[in-house]
Amino acid sequence: MKLKFTAILTGVFLALFLVRIGPGQTAEQGETGEKVRRTVSESVEIRKQTQKEREQWQEEKQELAAAYDRLQDKKTRLEKKQALLEKKKAAAEKRIAGKEKKLADIEQITKEIEPFVMQMADRLEEVVENDLPFLAAEREKRLERIRELTADPGKSVSEKYRRVMEALLVEAEYGNTIEAYEKNIEVDGRSLRANIFRLGRTGLFYQTMDQEECGWFNAAENSWEKLPAKYNKDIAGAIDIAAQRQPAELLTLPLGRMVVK
Repeated sequence: MKLKFTAILTGVFLALFLVRIGPGQTAEQGETGEKVRRTVSESVEIRKQTQKEREQWQEEKQELAAAYDRLQDKKTRLEKKQALLEKKKAAAEKRIAGKEKKLADIEQITKEIEPFVMQMADRLEEVVENDLPFLAAEREKRLERIRELTADPGKSVSEKYRRVMEALLVEAEYGNTIEAYEKNIEVDGRSLRANIFRLGRTGLFYQTMDQEECGWFNAAENSWEKLPAKYNKDIAGAIDIAAQRQPAELLTLPLGRMVVK
């Protein structure tokens, strides 16, 4: 294209040169030559401007093509990113659906467990009320905490269940242990300070501090009763074993009759 344009310019300049040097040039011919020169000059300017605009358009075309390529790359990246986000969204929706199902299951279980927890709390209170009178203050305090907990609407069912089960386990454990402690008791209208021996949940026995008198708790009569002096030695041994003052050994203790309430 540049070669062609250069050839055109050369032809134009040659024509101008011939017009200017022609022999015997008249005034009319001079005027005509001037018009030709102007016309040629204008054509040259137009062609220059056209070439300039064409070159500018080529540059803009290249810039637009480069911008288009960049936009295509960006579009590809965005499409990949969108596909990844769609996968994450689907996974999140699946997890949310799973969580919602778990919450619904928990709500259903809560509705079923709460009445059971209340029944167990009532049962625990009945056990303590009808049991042998040992560790009364400690056990009553535990019951009071359970009453407050089960009556509190702000506490979760899981917390209520856990605390009630813990209390039941403590009560159950009393059946597998022995214990010795001091306590004031009333026997036949007399107030005595005595050592108390607890044999699991099976029996309670007492011995006065001077070891001269011993007895047991009659669950059928709900009262302390005196035992024959022959049990003094075995009850004293049982108290020492519970207090870890001597090793375990076989002892003979009266258990009386089992009472069902």
